[in-house]
Amino acid sequence: MIVQAGLFAPKVAPPPPQDPFYNRVTELDYFKEKFSGEVGLITVLVGPRNCGKSRLLENLSQQYEAQQIGPLFLIIDARFTPVCTPDEVSKALLNALETRKIQKLMSYVSTSLPLLSSISINAGLVTISLGGLFTKLSGREVKLEEAINKFDKLLEAVGALSVKPVIIIDEANKLMSWKEPDPLQPELQRLLDFLIGISKQKRLAHVILATSDYFLANWLTQAGMTEDKFEVEVLGDLTEEEAEKFMYGDGVAVGGWRGIVNDPFNTKEVLAEAQDQWSEIYQRCGGNIGLLKQCVAAARNLKGNWDSALQKVVAGPLGAVIRGFEPEVYIKKGGEAPLWTDAQWRMVLERITTAPHHAVLASELKEELGKGSEKKGSEILLSMVKYNLLALRPPSTLARDLPQEVYGSGKKKTTVVTLPLPAHVWAAEVVLEELKDKEKAKDSNPQL
Repeated sequence: MIVQAGLFAPKVAPPPPQDPFYNRVTELDYFKEKFSGEVGLITVLVGPRNCGKSRLLENLSQQYEAQQIGPLFLIIDARFTPVCTPDEVSKALLNALETRKIQKLMSYVSTSLPLLSSISINAGLVTISLGGLFTKLSGREVKLEEAINKFDKLLEAVGALSVKPVIIIDEANKLMSWKEPDPLQPELQRLLDFLIGISKQKRLAHVILATSDYFLANWLTQAGMTEDKFEVEVLGDLTEEEAEKFMYGDGVAVGGWRGIVNDPFNTKEVLAEAQDQWSEIYQRCGGNIGLLKQCVAAARNLKGNWDSALQKVVAGPLGAVIRGFEPEVYIKKGGEAPLWTDAQWRMVLERITTAPHHAVLASELKEELGKGSEKKGSEILLSMVKYNLLALRPPSTLARDLPQEVYGSGKKKTTVVTLPLPAHVWAAEVVLEELKDKEKAKDSNPQL
């Protein structure tokens, strides 16, 4: 696994007021440049829930089609398309090649390489033209092996193109629920080999696995994809300055960002006292786009009752933090029960809530959790990540919400551990404060 390190300043080019896509111009440029270059490792794109990953990928897809940047841009959204069995993945791959995309691909190929569209290639059982291959790929159910073989032939057929196809599985963490129909003939490894083959090995297509589940990278290594086959990129939350502009607008009269507290179509009144609430809002929502939107939507529904709106935002994270003190109540995930204790969970919360930028080096937590055994500490830490209590944040060129110094001093930058969302940090601080108050009360009155 290769982690991308570094930090660059974001570009500032707000979209039109009615466009919900906000301030990800730098990230768009980064991926467009990446996809226009040579194919390399699989990219595992992780980041906080609702930080804008899916919207970024959708915007990339729209730009690819509108500007004809590349031959093929496929997104399989595992929220709506099952990918937990070989047949489901086969169907998802073929359904992604809808007629419109086939037509655009043929148009791109005929424009870029006119001779290619008439070249015959071997697609397995018969020799057919490139256009015929596309037709045979779509509109029928096939087994995973056949789908992979035909996709491989398709990508090889357009391999001469200077700009390569892009294949994305959004919510790729759904693959972790993989079920083998026949345990004696496992097919997950075949799928992973295919993704490695078309990316790192043959350099035929860019492959992105997007997720909010920070355990995915570890699961891939356990499933057989070695760490030299993929790289991890992190799309972080907005910085505080960006988040405040996202909420209230950038002050640009014409063509600027109006801010989500201001209705873009002037059909609703501006929320009263919204500006005065920023400190309380940021404590709970941070720069997370999803939390900020949730907070504003709740405030509108509650007729400007910000106190109640803020309570709604933190309700879920508060429950998650409290459940962390009861590992025995969790349903086994992936056949493995939680490995941590309530005391270990409290220690982790105390370390994170008191750390600068609420980020702690993973190596330090492993040492403390394992009490001298790094292996044991790593297992306990990964168990918390697996149950979505913690997030692993490697250094990344894309994430601006954490400064580079949190990843370690000097040239060596390593993974840090955070809570999943800013609301979890707020919730952890509240829960820890209540625990300390109860302990003080008990010390002063042992009969309680």
